[in-house]
Amino acid sequence: MVLAALVFLVSCSSNKVLFVPVSASAEKGSVVYIYRPIKAANVMLTPDVSIAGIKTFAMSNGDYKQLYLSPGQHVIKLAAIEGNTPAVEHVLNVVEGRVHYLRVDASMKLEFGQSYQPYKRKFELLNVIANTAVAEISDCTDMDAGEKQKKSAASVEAGDSEEATFSVDKTANPFSH
Repeated sequence: MVLAALVFLVSCSSNKVLFVPVSASAEKGSVVYIYRPIKAANVMLTPDVSIAGIKTFAMSNGDYKQLYLSPGQHVIKLAAIEGNTPAVEHVLNVVEGRVHYLRVDASMKLEFGQSYQPYKRKFELLNVIANTAVAEISDCTDMDAGEKQKKSAASVEAGDSEEATFSVDKTANPFSH
């Protein structure tokens, strides 16, 4: 049993693609990585990220983005998701020639009290040190997941009815026979 668990752990870790951050560039500016580790909390919620009030991209679970920003203070905001999460604002002091890492943390808490609220959901933007961030971003770059996504997209484009369509046969109860 322990051996099977070890083999599983080794096989999972061997599928990771090593993440190597880029260096800051005098022409492009300092590098900022914003990433969201794969977690079950708020998995279906995808907050929009804006920088200086301009919507830049959406941050989904297990995703990361690389930006070049000029030195100075930049306001980075995660938009509120109506009925689910409040907006989050983070001021990042970008230092020239440095690589910065911001992690999007997601959490859900049960609220007990007089009024019923099933979950209190929130996102946070946190500064993270390079070693921790590189390891966590590497977890976002799982080769198997990427290959499966490419294969799935290719089969839909090719019209492969086996992969691209829903079938009752695939969902039949195996104990009904």
